[in-house]
Amino acid sequence: MKQPNTPPLRSGSAARKLALKTLLLLLPFAGIVVLYFHDDPFMTLRRYPVYDSAVMLNEEMVGWNIYRNNRDSIPFNSFILGNSCTMAFPCRMWEQHLDPGDRAIRLFGNGESMRAIYLKLQALERDSAELKNVLLVLDGTSLSRSQVQSGYSFLLPPEVSGQSLVGVQLKLLQTFALPNFLFAYLRYRMTGTISSSMKYMNPYGRIRNPQNNDALNPRERLIDEQQEAYWRDRPKEFPPRPAQEVVAAPVIGDEQAQLLRQIAALLHRHRTKVRLIISPDYDQLKLNPADKAVLDHLFGRGVVFDFSGINAYTADYHNYYERGHYRPILGERLLQTVYEENEGRKSR
Repeated sequence: MKQPNTPPLRSGSAARKLALKTLLLLLPFAGIVVLYFHDDPFMTLRRYPVYDSAVMLNEEMVGWNIYRNNRDSIPFNSFILGNSCTMAFPCRMWEQHLDPGDRAIRLFGNGESMRAIYLKLQALERDSAELKNVLLVLDGTSLSRSQVQSGYSFLLPPEVSGQSLVGVQLKLLQTFALPNFLFAYLRYRMTGTISSSMKYMNPYGRIRNPQNNDALNPRERLIDEQQEAYWRDRPKEFPPRPAQEVVAAPVIGDEQAQLLRQIAALLHRHRTKVRLIISPDYDQLKLNPADKAVLDHLFGRGVVFDFSGINAYTADYHNYYERGHYRPILGERLLQTVYEENEGRKSR
């Protein structure tokens, strides 16, 4: 009887070759994973007493980890929230305007959104933090952002966002594997040096206080060294400004207003003493009066201080590191303006 035809079995050598090729393809990725978990480049896998690194870290996670490191030894009850312009308000400076014994920490985010601020306040509430004082430092761009931005530098800690730890680490691992990040990191790891072309790397060394997350801005040192030349030799960072004030279009829509309403309600629930500062940006773009009216309605009159536009605070370019950030010498003037009425009442 004739046997039916059957397909020939794949030889053992062919199967081994396929397995070897697959292994060779996976080896580089496996090496990246091993290096990621060994080095912990973003300082998120383990706890550290100091969060400064050769890598530009995620400020959202750094701030929260500094809070966790110190909350049992420092009775934090005052919180600076908002975008990177919070660097102009060192905690010790703000504490001088608060009650004796109040202790502050800075929990900011680069390009911060309203949702990120609300999630942080919710996380502090869940952590049973005393929300006695809150300083919100915002501008039109922050007010316009109702959603957390994408990208590794905007990822919130799992305790804040509610995302899984695995999901957050996978996103960070994906960033680590990007060629422009990985190659810069490997170059630094091999040479110990950082060049200006390595955009994900931190060439400045220590840039934050390990107890309250105050910014230690290296540009202050440059200003001390260069004096007037600091501003004169950087025309691209300090371009001419308009002679007449320009008013921005409204940025607070329904979604932003809802988030601001939730933020205000949470702070009201804790009877928090709130001050909301609209930053005096170098570009002197004025916040739209309609947005200011919404903020006054939600947070109360005497709480929101709008320093945007053309005014005595924005006139002097010496107050700025560059277009996007102003210095503590200006932050101190703003705090004096914000608190002078209350301090005047205390002295009577």
